[in-house]
Formats: sequence, structure tokens, C-alpha cells
Amino acid sequence: MSAPAVLLGVLIASAIGFIFHLFRGGRLARLGLYLGTAWVGFFAGHFVGEWWAWRTLRLGSINLFASILGAMVGLLVANLLAGPERGRPVPARRAQEDDDEG
Repeated sequence: MSAPAVLLGVLIASAIGFIFHLFRGGRLARLGLYLGTAWVGFFAGHFVGEWWAWRTLRLGSINLFASILGAMVGLLVANLLAGPERGRPVPARRAQEDDDEG
């Protein structure tokens, strides 16, 4: 991969990580987790796509389909493994259920 392709890949992966953070929310540390995971997943997906010779949705030398798929799988796995964020407020409905029980 050339330097411009790597830069474009970092920009696309960053956009995916930011969008995922917008939907999932969290603090700054969670944003860092999502960005790092998106970068690693993006380039891992690209190299797996090249290795398996996938030619779907290419953007220059970037295998965009495999890269986006790798970033999304990585983000979902990281979100699952990270679990709920500490210190987040309990949703109102759940708090009412807890009050009704005890």
C-alpha cells in the first residue's frame, strides 16, 4: 500500500470509529478504544481481503468492502468485550423496576 492509500484508510477508519461512537456513546476512553479498533480492523480486513482475492468495492488500492467489514466486526467485538461503561446512569425504566421490587 502506498502512503496516500494508508492515509485514506486511516481517514475512512476514523470516520467509521467516530460514527460508531456517536451511536454507542461513552466517554473519551471509549472513543479511543473505538478509533484504535477501527484502524486495526480496517487494515486487518484489507489484508484478509487481499489474501482471499476479494475484488468487491475497491477504492484505488484499498479493498474497501473487506476493510469496512473488518472494522465493523472489530468494533462490535470490542464493544461486546468492553462491556457497559462504568459510571453510566441507569435508565429510568430500569430504576423504577428496581424500586418496585424492593
